Amino acid sequence: MLPTGLRGVARNPRTFRPAFLYSCQIHSSQVASKTVTEKVADVADKVNKKVGKGLASAIEVGEKATEKTKETIGSSTETAKGRAESATQTVQEKTESAKQTGREKFESAKKSTGEATEETRRKANEVTGKSS
Repeated sequence: MLPTGLRGVARNPRTFRPAFLYSCQIHSSQVASKTVTEKVADVADKVNKKVGKGLASAIEVGEKATEKTKETIGSSTETAKGRAESATQTVQEKTESAKQTGREKFESAKKSTGEATEETRRKANEVTGKSS
């Protein structure tokens, strides 16, 4: 054995240096202990999760927009139906009013015509009665 001053310390047979010198150079950390395949798998997993979260968020936004659109279309449809019903009712009321006014005018004209006819007959009788 070579005199090194270190008794009982294991020696590295390749360089004849004590083993404790090598242990100081070797450190164990998670980065150093992972293989390239493991590192790639970790990065791929992180990317996959971030993309998944982004897509889930986009889907949620799309669903909210769809709901909002359905609500807007539904309320617009209901409003349009209400307006159409109101317009139909107004048209029916106006039509009925016009019919009633027309009937009244017709009856008035008929009455006036009847009175005029009676008046004309009476006058015709008077004229014929005077001439005979």
